[in-house]
Amino acid sequence: MKRFNCIIEGLRKFNIAVTFTALFFVAIGALLMLTPVNLFGQESVITQSSVSSAGWAFLAASLSISVSVLGAGIALSKIGAAAMAALAEKPEIMGSAIVFAGLAEGLSIWGLIVAVLILMKV
Repeated sequence: MKRFNCIIEGLRKFNIAVTFTALFFVAIGALLMLTPVNLFGQESVITQSSVSSAGWAFLAASLSISVSVLGAGIALSKIGAAAMAALAEKPEIMGSAIVFAGLAEGLSIWGLIVAVLILMKV
């Protein structure tokens, strides 16, 4: 029992480290969003409104990818566990299990497509 408590404590520390790392990258992203940048090597002076709209576009693209990948990961974890349990009982349903896993991965591809469409408008 003591061994499992040590493992659980290690996982809690890992979870805290991942949370602080994510917050660090969010802070860097917010800083980059508010920094004026010449996009694609433009020579013209960028006004404050164009920087703001470009920053919001980058934020929207990053959110579309991150939320879709997070959703696909959660869906794939549930589908993968159920598929492995079903394959243990009936090995002949492997094809349908792979199809369901592919449908879950499609969520992340749609997030990537939306992000590309948003960034093409910038």
